[in-house]
Amino acid sequence: MDVVDARIERILTAAAQAPSVHNTQPWTVQVQGNRIAVHADPSRQLRHVDPTGREMYISCGAFLFNLRVAARRESLKAVVAVLPSPSDDLLVGRVRLEPDAGPHTDELELSVAVGRRATSRAQFDDQPLDLDVLREMQEAARDEEADLRAINPSDPVRTQVLELVRRAEALAAEDAIARSEESTWTATDPNREDGIPADLLGPATSDDEAPVRHFWGSTGSGGAAFEHRSTMAVLSTSGDSRQDWVAAGQGLEHLLLVATTYFVHASFATTVLENPTTRHDLRRALDLAGHPQMLMRLGYSRTPPHTPRRTVEEIITSKRPEVPGT
Repeated sequence: MDVVDARIERILTAAAQAPSVHNTQPWTVQVQGNRIAVHADPSRQLRHVDPTGREMYISCGAFLFNLRVAARRESLKAVVAVLPSPSDDLLVGRVRLEPDAGPHTDELELSVAVGRRATSRAQFDDQPLDLDVLREMQEAARDEEADLRAINPSDPVRTQVLELVRRAEALAAEDAIARSEESTWTATDPNREDGIPADLLGPATSDDEAPVRHFWGSTGSGGAAFEHRSTMAVLSTSGDSRQDWVAAGQGLEHLLLVATTYFVHASFATTVLENPTTRHDLRRALDLAGHPQMLMRLGYSRTPPHTPRRTVEEIITSKRPEVPGT
């Protein structure tokens, strides 16, 4: 790797803390002076359950948002052009770092939250989010042209949403390729720098009413008792293009960082959105004007352990990634 400015190295280290589906970290960057090109890396795409790359682009959008936040901590402004090349779908964004005034208090709070944010797959406190916290998270999503729709414990549609989640999981369980693809990235060796180690998958649950994803590699016998009254939420965008998927990723990370400042964590249910039929049924059940991009449960808990991350040296490349098989 060429010598990289220390500030840019810190910015990229923070950007790489972004959440990604199964912790695939599907991004690479090229650095030239104060310019950074962020590419999606299709070699890390879940090609069976995410053939369009929707989840890959959401993950890269979260990376972009962290980059913006980390730049402000360095008294820089990240000028971002999203999907700037009509001929290069993998070029998610071009970033130019410019000198700027020092960060405001709220920008510093978000930058600290980057290092504290972690996906939780354990139990939450058995209570919904405070309304003020939820409103701040919704405003954060709107700032990035996304929408966050809460599904509270008393919401009549909640049972239908959970039924769709379980239906999607049951269908995926019958798909040998889907199971193989998930097993590649979950219950992984703790020494790997990507994927989800077995001890971070969280306990298994046999309770279909608990708002938690069922991982095949989840540990424990008989099932752990999960809360029933945490808030669920769906993140949506007005359209369903690559531009919308990147916006969803930026909105997702913005709201998650706001949540982290209140000791609120998220657990994701992606299977229901990976099946076109259950994704459509979820949109209809919630009467969404837009397209659902992420379903999650949100709750109060201690900061969970972090999944591993690749180093800056590993994500910087001198060339554009290639689509496997081309």
